[in-house]
Order: sequence, then C-alpha cells, then structure tokens
Amino acid sequence: MDTIKLLVKEPNKEPYIKEVEHTLENLQAIVGGYIECVEMPWAKNIDIYLNEEGKLERLPGNIWIAGSDDCIVGTCYMVGYDPETGANISLTDKQIKTCKEYCNAFALPEDSDLYSDYSWLFAIMQLRNENYLKKSISEM
Repeated sequence: MDTIKLLVKEPNKEPYIKEVEHTLENLQAIVGGYIECVEMPWAKNIDIYLNEEGKLERLPGNIWIAGSDDCIVGTCYMVGYDPETGANISLTDKQIKTCKEYCNAFALPEDSDLYSDYSWLFAIMQLRNENYLKKSISEM
C-alpha cells in the first residue's frame, strides 16, 4: 500500500507532519468522520480535508478559511493535489512550509469559541487576511 505525507492541524495545537497509508479509512480517522475537501486559499495544488459534519457536531474552531466568512472546525489535514490525475499526493517541503505559515496566520486564538465569539473572530480574521495579502505581495 502507498503512503502519503500530509500536514495535520488540530485545534489549539501546532501543525505536524504525518505519513500514513493512503486509504480512505486512515484519512477519515484523522478528522474523526466523513471527509470534505476545501481548496487551500492562495496555494497551488494543496487541498485541506476536514470532518464534513464538524459544525453539526460543534467541533472546536481550528483555522479560518482566508478570504471567506467560514472556519474549519476540528482536526484537518493538508495534502498535495496532482491537477493532471486528480489524485492526492504527498506534500513537498515547500508546500509544508506554505501550510505551516498559513496555519500560523489563520489559527483561531486559543481562548476563543467559534460559536459564541464569531463576530469578533470574523473581524480579526479579516484583518489577518489583509495583512497576509500585503505580506505576500511585498515578497513577490
């Protein structure tokens, strides 16, 4: 069985690299349920997978989806995407760095509760979004 290298991000924890056998069961086990895919903002060929029922289960907020009014809840993972085949592939070292920077920029504050603090979290994340874009543009 093939293995795949991905980056796991749990709420209120630092992201970490994990290598797993590339099976649906293993990937669902990481997020604790059925998986849903979200394209990572401003990153080519990286997808974020999360628990598709996370908000129904009121899982804790994790990372904001930049440029939106939405947040990923519960544990998620980031993985590479091959646009030619449509398959998930291991993250490269450069992609891992990009994912970690994104997680650091858009992780919810540790003492926040997405469900009761949404209004001020939204405002904070909009500011972070603007700052992230300015930083990215200045590095071009």
